[in-house]
Amino acid sequence: MNSGTYLIAKKSPQVGFGPPIGIKGEAYTEANEFCAKDGKAVETLKLEETNSGFARSAAVSLEFRCVPK
Repeated sequence: MNSGTYLIAKKSPQVGFGPPIGIKGEAYTEANEFCAKDGKAVETLKLEETNSGFARSAAVSLEFRCVPK
């Protein structure tokens, strides 16, 4: 995104009522794997979650940066 900040956005294929628990875990897994390549850890800058609802899937947007462990 911008000088050392990254964004992962995910949308669940499942429609129904509930929080985006599964895709939130996937987003953090991807972020951790990305930062671990350089021996660093994830620092969350912004996390936006949208619950699923009628005709709307759950979504997650994770803005992060990699920091020394």
